[in-house]
Amino acid sequence: MTQKSSISGVGSAVLLTGLLAGCASIGTPGGGLYDETPPVFVSSDPADGETNVTKKKFTLKFNENIKLDNALDKMTISPPQQKSPTILSNAKTVTIELQDSLRPNTTYSVSLGDAVQDNNEGNVLEHTSFTFSTGDHIDSLRISGYLLNAEDLEPVTGAYVGIYPDTAVADSIFMLESMQRAGKTDAYGRYSIEGIARGSYRLYAIVDGNTNYRYDLRTENIAFCDSLISPSMSGTVEYDTIWADRDSTRIDTVLTRNRISYAPENVTMLLFSEGKYNRYLEDTGRPDSCLLRVRFAAPMESLPVWSYPADSTVDAGALLLAEPNPTLDTLSYWITDTAWINRDTLTLGMTYMMTDTAGVDVPRTDTIQFVRPARKTGPDNAKSGDKEKKKGWGLFGGKNDKKDKDMKDKHDRKPGQEAPTDSLPAIVYMSVKQLGASTLNIGQKPKFEVSAPLASIDVGGLHLKRQVNDSTWTDMKFRWEKDSVKLRSYQLFAVPYFSPGEKYKLVVDSACMYDIYGNPVNRTELSFSEHKPEEYAHLLFQVKGISGKAFVCLLNDKDKEVQRADVKGNQAKFVNVLPGTYYARMVEDLNGNGEWDHGTLTPRRQPEPVYYFNGELSLRANWSISQNWDVDELPVYKQKPLKVTQNKPKEKQEKKSKNAEYYAKMGITPPQTNSGTTTSGANSSLHSVGN
Repeated sequence: MTQKSSISGVGSAVLLTGLLAGCASIGTPGGGLYDETPPVFVSSDPADGETNVTKKKFTLKFNENIKLDNALDKMTISPPQQKSPTILSNAKTVTIELQDSLRPNTTYSVSLGDAVQDNNEGNVLEHTSFTFSTGDHIDSLRISGYLLNAEDLEPVTGAYVGIYPDTAVADSIFMLESMQRAGKTDAYGRYSIEGIARGSYRLYAIVDGNTNYRYDLRTENIAFCDSLISPSMSGTVEYDTIWADRDSTRIDTVLTRNRISYAPENVTMLLFSEGKYNRYLEDTGRPDSCLLRVRFAAPMESLPVWSYPADSTVDAGALLLAEPNPTLDTLSYWITDTAWINRDTLTLGMTYMMTDTAGVDVPRTDTIQFVRPARKTGPDNAKSGDKEKKKGWGLFGGKNDKKDKDMKDKHDRKPGQEAPTDSLPAIVYMSVKQLGASTLNIGQKPKFEVSAPLASIDVGGLHLKRQVNDSTWTDMKFRWEKDSVKLRSYQLFAVPYFSPGEKYKLVVDSACMYDIYGNPVNRTELSFSEHKPEEYAHLLFQVKGISGKAFVCLLNDKDKEVQRADVKGNQAKFVNVLPGTYYARMVEDLNGNGEWDHGTLTPRRQPEPVYYFNGELSLRANWSISQNWDVDELPVYKQKPLKVTQNKPKEKQEKKSKNAEYYAKMGITPPQTNSGTTTSGANSSLHSVGN
C-alpha cells in the first residue's frame, strides 16, 4: 500500500519542493523542472476548527501565487447564505467575507471545491474547505453520498443536498424553509454535508432555480430520502506499508494511522421532475409561404385556437392544417388558403394556455405577424429560410424542380391568372421519400413521407415489386396505410409479408398523388430490402433481483434506446439484433404502463427504479448470447458504465512532463517518496471533503 498525502504531509511537500528546486538549478536543455504541484495551504484566519468566532471576514494563505476559477459558483457555505458572500484572491491569499449575520452557537463549513489553482500552470487544489464555530464547540458529523438522475442514473452536477431536523413537518418544510445545512454535488454527483450535530435528519436535494435552498418553483428537479438519517463517526486504524526501494519486495516500515470514519457515506438519492412545467410561447416563424411554425417551452395539453383579427367571420383554424409533434410543443401549420399564402405578412391571433406567476395555467391570446421569407434565385435560395428547397425537398417541389424563377412566377400568380406570354410555367412536383435505412430489420415495415399533405391519392398508381433475378421484378399485393399520428407519413404492408434477404421497390406513377396545393407527384422508384437471419445476433438476459414487472432497453454508445424487451419469467429476450456493441438499462415498471414514471413529493412516491448492466455487450452476426444480470450486485451509483455516461467530468489537462524528460536525458533516477513511488507534488488542503 502506498502512502497517502494529507494536510500532515505539508512539511514533506516543502522538502520535496526544495529538492526539485535544487535539481532545477542544474543547467538543462529543457530549462529545468516543470511545476506540476498544486498550491499548498499554509494557514487561515480564523484557523480551521476555531471556536467562538465573531468576525465575518476570513483569509486563507497558500505557499504560492494562486488564482480562482469560478469560485462563487463552486463555493458552498453551510448553513446556506441568503446573500452571496464576496471572494477575492490576491497573490498568495484568498479573502472571503460573509454578508449574512452569523448565527449564535453554530458550526460553519466553507468549501471552495476545486476553485483554487496555482497562478502559472493552473494546477488544481482539490476539495479546499475549512470549518469554524460561533459557539464553544465544533459539530463534526458528516453525511455524504451521490445524487443521480432517476431516469438514466447520470451524475447530477451543481445541485444542493441538504438536511432538516426530524422535528420539522415532513416534506412541507422543504417547500417553506431553506435547508438547515447543505452541500453541493461535484462533477461525479458526489456531495458532502459537514458540520452536523448529533440527531436525526430528513434529507432532500434540489437543482435550485433561484438559489433559496427550498422547493418553491414547479420546474425545479428534486430528490428525497425515504428514511431519517442519523450521522455518526468512529475511529479506525489504517496500516501503511513502506517498501525498502522501488523494485524490492522487502518491507522497510509498517506505519499505523488513526482515521476517523463518518457514516453514512454513500447515501444515493435519485433526482426527478414532478412533471410540472412553465408553459409559454417560445418562438414563431414562417419558413415558407405555405408553412407556419410555433414552438412552446414545454409540452402542451391541447392545440392553440386561431383567429383572424382582420375579419372575425373567418374561421382561421379551418384554413390551417396542423402537424404537431407527439408532445404538442412543436407545431407546424400548413396554410390551405391561397390568399393567405400570397400575403407577405399574415396577422393571426393565437389563444393558448400559459403558466402565470402563481404557477397556474391560464388562457392567453397573442397577435402574431408571420412574415413570408424573401425569395431569391440561384444557389443562395436556401438562405431565405427554406433550406430544404435547396436540397430538392421543399414545399414547392422535389428533385425534379426547374428554375427557381419559373417556380416563383407560378407561386406569385393569383388563382386563375395567366402565365407570362414569354414563357410557360415549370411543372412543380411534390415528392415522396423513404424514412430510415433502405435495409429493413426483419418484421419492420417501410415508412414513407410526402413533402406536403395529400389532397388525393390513387393507390392503383402504387406498385410493390419483388426482385426475382437480376433483371426481373414481379408484382406483390400490399396495403398502403396512413400513419395515425404523423400527418405526412405512410406505411407499406406486403401481403402476405416481406421475406428476409429479398429486394423490393415501390414504384409511384406520375400524378397518382396530389398535394393540397395541386402539385402532382412525378414517377418515383424507391428500393429497399430486408436483412437475412444470419446477419443478426440474439441476446438473452437471465435477470436476478426483480420480482415484479420490468422491461430492458438495449442501448447504443449514446445511451439511446435501440430495442426493448419485457422481463418475463426472469428473462429478457432480444432477437434479431444487428451486430455491434451495446449497453442495457432496466426499468422496474411498478404500474405496468410500459414507461418509466417520475416520482412526487406529495404524495410521497419515489420514481420507478432504474438499473444499468455494468458492462459492454459485444454482439456478432449469427451468435446467441446468454448473460446473467443481478441488479443488486453493485450499488446504483456504481452501475452505469462510463462509456455511456454523458455527464463525464472534464478531463484534467495532461501536461508533458519536462521533469521526466530531464531525468531521462541526465540519466538521473527520479526522486522517490518514502513509499517508493515518484512524487510530483503534494495535494494538500485544510481537509478533504467526502474522502
